[in-house]
Amino acid sequence: MRFLLYANLIAIILLAGSLARLYEGEPLPWRGQRHETVAIPAPPKEEVAAVPSGSSSPLTIEQIMALQLPLPNPARPSSEPEAAPGLAAERDLVILTEGAYPPFNYRDESGALAGFDVELAQALCARVRTKCDIVAKRWGDLLPSLRQGEGDAVIASMLIPAPGRESPASGTDLILTDRYYSTPGHFAARRDAVPAAATPAALAGRSIAVQAGSIHQAYASMRFSNAKLLAYPSLDEAQQALAQGKADLLFADRNALLRWSASSDGACCRLVGPDYGDATYFGKGATIVLRVGNEELRDRFDEALQELVADGTYARISARYFSASIY
Repeated sequence: MRFLLYANLIAIILLAGSLARLYEGEPLPWRGQRHETVAIPAPPKEEVAAVPSGSSSPLTIEQIMALQLPLPNPARPSSEPEAAPGLAAERDLVILTEGAYPPFNYRDESGALAGFDVELAQALCARVRTKCDIVAKRWGDLLPSLRQGEGDAVIASMLIPAPGRESPASGTDLILTDRYYSTPGHFAARRDAVPAAATPAALAGRSIAVQAGSIHQAYASMRFSNAKLLAYPSLDEAQQALAQGKADLLFADRNALLRWSASSDGACCRLVGPDYGDATYFGKGATIVLRVGNEELRDRFDEALQELVADGTYARISARYFSASIY
């Protein structure tokens, strides 16, 4: 194919030289022995390139090349569009998650990955116009896999490190996005016994169910010291205590309470009062973890998250798992 291109170019150059000699009154090479005069009508002015008088080369290289017709590229079908200059196709991103922490990430009845983390990851990838493959790893393997380049980001409800609250997402080789959901404490009460306010003064003497040994017990002891705390071995038992009227209120993780109060077991109760977001107790929320060097991707995720929050997409995803936004 390259030989044919060269042959075409040589033929065009010879033809251009012959035409130039015609314009100067010289006979064509194949008419060397004949002296007849041939009248050639002048082409329209707009089709004739001006040739400087006295020039030894009637056509410049640029003019010769301009005479060539575009040849099809044999390596590309004529119907295939040319790639835009300066744009290279990005490879698919690999998002790592655990797949064993419902409702944030888990496997559904068909075995497919599902949950808030998974659906939000898909929405983020769509917003940054990048295809993502979501891969499940054991919790302890998530960050080692990220560090080894087996994934580009971890979206698995990892908490932002905060004083007094350790997080595996610590390390000088890791970078973090802004929080993609928050984890404050919150009160729940029975629907037929909602207190006038959830303030220390209003709750003085009230009984508050908490999970024993939890940060919620520690915070309630500090903030609501005049209330009566009832510590239960598990959150389920604390929830049952409220539902059965054994406690006036329940203080626990807001996200867990949203999910519980939207279920049949928690239909008796609803959330009351404000979020309590003291980072010393409740942390700064969950983050997306990436390797150092991926700052551009981190910034793209942060921008995409704000867009999802602003246009209501985040709230719609959140409501499918928690009945309200957890941002």
